[in-house]
Amino acid sequence: MANVFSTIEEYIDTFEGDKKNILHSLSNFIQNLVPEAKPTINYKMPTYKLNGNLIHFAMFKNHVGIYPGEDMIELYKDDLKNYKTSKGTIQIQLDQEIPFDTLQKIILHKVEILKNKEVPDWKKYHDQYADITNKLVEIVSKTDLVKEFKWGGDIYTYNGKNVLAFSGFKNHYSLWFHNGVFLEDKAKVLISANEEKTKALRQWRFKSIEDLDTKLIESYIKEAIQIAKEGKELILVKEPPKEPPKEPQGILKEALEQDQDLHQAFFALTPGRRKDYIEYIDEAKQEKTKINRLNKIKPIILEGKGLHDKYKS
Repeated sequence: MANVFSTIEEYIDTFEGDKKNILHSLSNFIQNLVPEAKPTINYKMPTYKLNGNLIHFAMFKNHVGIYPGEDMIELYKDDLKNYKTSKGTIQIQLDQEIPFDTLQKIILHKVEILKNKEVPDWKKYHDQYADITNKLVEIVSKTDLVKEFKWGGDIYTYNGKNVLAFSGFKNHYSLWFHNGVFLEDKAKVLISANEEKTKALRQWRFKSIEDLDTKLIESYIKEAIQIAKEGKELILVKEPPKEPPKEPQGILKEALEQDQDLHQAFFALTPGRRKDYIEYIDEAKQEKTKINRLNKIKPIILEGKGLHDKYKS
């Protein structure tokens, strides 16, 4: 299996001189600012994670790229006017000063967004199925697949294309192929766990180590790699994005109706600030998260401030 960087230090050590110093300064800055963030390699770049991707960075020939997300770049575009930016990327030329003050505001803003985000724990049942994991790692290590860290877990790729992953769950262990829809599946072992959300993905489930047929698994992996080489992908027609509500609804509407002071303060805000609060509550998937967010924003609304005002000072 091809070698890849497994730690940020390994990545940084491939550079010398000023480039190495710049990368060290960025990494140390992020680590000191958010000690709880986890350093890793994601998309072949140094990455810090906190309930999701906090920030990526990478070195290029003439610049260092920093990737905080498109929304952060848009929000802080005035602070970044002296730097080249594109969709989701800040490019800092090697002869430019790194804007640590602006990066601090961006990173802390993202921390605020991510800290209450609920993410799946893919390793919750790791110990329960350690023997299966070890066997699959052994099988995959004999191929040309590269292990990368994405979406909170290990993904095996070929030339950057997602091929397979595996993990334990409460009642079964799953090996899934990202473009499994193209596999011939002669043994009829694959299932589609969620057709609505994962149209191309197919799973192979096991109960114990005895269920693993090494030669059969190797043949499926070989076919999956060939599919990646051929560039086969299921082209999906994206649904139009959901329009956020224009008026308060649900628990936010109830809170405004029950609290006259909150109602008055909310509707005294500009339409843009009201929209930010409405979307902030609406995008939460679980009722518990909506309630937590509501309790968090109430004092900010009563102060007559917008959701993001403190990050613009």
